[in-house]
Amino acid sequence: MEAENHVDILFCPDRQQCNELVLVLAAQAIPSRVRWGGRFWILSVPSDSVAVARHEVKAYSEESRRAVPASPVPTVDHSPWPGIILYAVFLTIMALISPDMSFGVDWLGAGRMDGGRMLSGELWRPVTALTLHADAAHLLGNILFGGFFAYSVTRYFGAGFGWLAIIVCGTLGNVANGFLSGQDHRSLGASTAVFAALGLLSGYLWRRGFPSSASRREQLAPVIAGIGLLAFTGTGGENTDIGAHLLGFIVGLGGGVVVGRLGLPDADRSQVRAAVAAVGLIVAAWAAAVLAGS
Repeated sequence: MEAENHVDILFCPDRQQCNELVLVLAAQAIPSRVRWGGRFWILSVPSDSVAVARHEVKAYSEESRRAVPASPVPTVDHSPWPGIILYAVFLTIMALISPDMSFGVDWLGAGRMDGGRMLSGELWRPVTALTLHADAAHLLGNILFGGFFAYSVTRYFGAGFGWLAIIVCGTLGNVANGFLSGQDHRSLGASTAVFAALGLLSGYLWRRGFPSSASRREQLAPVIAGIGLLAFTGTGGENTDIGAHLLGFIVGLGGGVVVGRLGLPDADRSQVRAAVAAVGLIVAAWAAAVLAGS
């Protein structure tokens, strides 16, 4: 049908569809009109724009069919706060007792990351170093960022598996940093585990957040976001251990991909066992450190 030099190019079952196409055509400087035709809404354009308008409508329709929305990732633990509070309290206690040889223990000397001593057999150091901090600002930053990332990790993994994965990946990040940085490298702080948590979250959402039919750009979005956040929060400051941050993120990213691919056990008892293992790893590492220094 042609009216006032306009040609009908599409019949829409609802007006919203026609309105969307009006905006699509307007973006290409093509004027259009929508009117009710009795049974359908009718989209029309000037006769000299018919070919271009039909091409734009076809391209938009094909792109809309290809678009695949992100599928919701199921959460496991809806109460992550107890673990986060315990994390903050434990790090604060360690920060209070470690500078002053409390209980006759040189906490900093026994527990900080030392590449040479780790390579000579003091295997507890990659774990104990995660619990020590240089000053209040260092502590506060790791509590805030660590709690923020751990909140999401434990929502998806559960409190037990979430914290166990964070500690294990943070430890492996310290191990890798110790090997690569050499025997003279020394460091301390939970930041390796903090960025391992960010990596876990990015890798897991990459594997579980989009169906396989999504575009590669859509599938990689969580990883790209994680790398961007790593660059924004993990590469500044005079005493920043960039290697530890980067390696923690890389190990966590790999761990998140593995968990996303294999899945998590459903049984609540498995979460409890994982939580016990996480606490046990910290306790065993410090017990070894104290006994070696006594």
